[in-house]
Amino acid sequence: MEKLLIINASPRDNGVCAEVIKQVKPYFAECEIKQYDVYKLSPAPCIACNYCEQHDGCSNKDLDIFFEDFEDADYIAFFTPVYNNFFPAPLKAVIDRFQRYYSARFCRGAKPPIAKPKKVGVVIASGSNARQNADYMTAALKQSFTVLNGEVRARYYIPNTDSNAYTFNITELEKFVHQLKR
Repeated sequence: MEKLLIINASPRDNGVCAEVIKQVKPYFAECEIKQYDVYKLSPAPCIACNYCEQHDGCSNKDLDIFFEDFEDADYIAFFTPVYNNFFPAPLKAVIDRFQRYYSARFCRGAKPPIAKPKKVGVVIASGSNARQNADYMTAALKQSFTVLNGEVRARYYIPNTDSNAYTFNITELEKFVHQLKR
C-alpha cells in the first residue's frame, strides 16, 4: 500500500490549510495516510553539531519517528501558510533538520540518502497576494528534494486569505492531486 505523509505547518485547527487537507485526503483513500502538525511536533532546530556528518540520523531524537515516516512515504504533501515571506518557524526547523540527509549524501557518500523516491506537493496559503513568496518557497523545497530523492511535482496556491477574498478552487485542487500522483 502506498503511503501519503501530510505535513501541516498551520497552527490553526480550522484554517485554510486544515480545510484543504480535508479536501485532499479523499483523493488518497487507497493510501495509508499519516499526518504531522509541525506546531504540535515542536521540532528543535538544527544546531550544526556535526553529529550527522559521522552518524546516521541526528543527535537530537525528537523527530526520529517523523523521519521514519518521512523516509517510508511515497507521497509528501506540505500545507503551509506564508509567515514573513517564508515558511512558519516550526516547518523551517523541520526543513533545517534535513541536514542529516545532506550530510549522509555529501559527507558519508550515501547516494541517495533516502532509498525510497518521493512525489512531493505543496499547498501555500497567504493572507495577501504573495505569489512571488510562494514561488520562492516552492523553489526552496525543490532544491531540498533534489538531494532527498524526491521531486516537487505539484503546487496549489491560495492568496488573499486574510480578507476572505479567496475561494477553494476544485479545478486547482484536482490539478494539484493529479500532478502529485503522476
